[in-house]
Amino acid sequence: MKKSALMIAMAFGVTSAFAQLSTRENDETVIKYGARPKAGDMAFVLGTSLANDSGMTAKLFSGNALQSGNILTYKYYKSDDIVIRAGIRFMNKNLTVKGTGADSSAVYAPSTANNGSALYDNFTDVKDKTVERMYEIVPGIEKHFVAANIFDAYVGADLYLGFGSDKSTKNYTYANGDKNFTNRKTNTTNVGLGVITGFNVFLGHLPMSIGLEYGWNAKWTFGGVTKVKQEVSDAASSTSYSVTYKEELASTAVGATSAKYSKLKRREFNANTNQDVRIVLHIYFAR
Repeated sequence: MKKSALMIAMAFGVTSAFAQLSTRENDETVIKYGARPKAGDMAFVLGTSLANDSGMTAKLFSGNALQSGNILTYKYYKSDDIVIRAGIRFMNKNLTVKGTGADSSAVYAPSTANNGSALYDNFTDVKDKTVERMYEIVPGIEKHFVAANIFDAYVGADLYLGFGSDKSTKNYTYANGDKNFTNRKTNTTNVGLGVITGFNVFLGHLPMSIGLEYGWNAKWTFGGVTKVKQEVSDAASSTSYSVTYKEELASTAVGATSAKYSKLKRREFNANTNQDVRIVLHIYFAR
């Protein structure tokens, strides 16, 4: 009798154990984090792109991971759930070379070693100048959701405005009186729109969070056409000419890179999902 009672008790114990393993009761847990920003706070953003797009056709952010040429991105919390975001980049590069050739007894003799183009070594005056400029502004806005969640989820939108200009001046005067002056100018305008969603996870009580951002981007590119003006003088024949034409940038040309046009317009449009899939790190600070 005692043996039977023991077996019955064990059977009830096993059944009870299985019941505990196969059932679940939700338990509300509250975890306090002290890093969630409030109205008036600001953030500096670092991001690393995960999108595999070597052409960067529709990217609104070329990067903001503290590397050369990256966009500087900041955020301002207008309220607890509305955030104003802005990215900026200003690039300016100038190189100017002016010189007067030293006296030389060498006979003027242009060679054709460089693919048939004359190489003028015996110059008297030279001016070589290049100017590169790029301005990029990426304003945006975010709407954040329930602040009680451990994940800080949000949706947002970005507007991209970019303006680029490349100029070059190459003026050469040679010992025999020949002249070759060439001016080039290329303007580019980019307009883009992005719709993103993302989330942040706050790192304990530190004023930092790490998250992921992704969405849909579209970009329009206008320009990319180089205007060329060339003036050439031949002292031996007492002739000169001036010519103006247009050509495409070698990196974006659809035809021969040396093709010359009297009229030329260029426009490009690209759109794709997940063009800016980025891991983002926020560093928060108060005013």
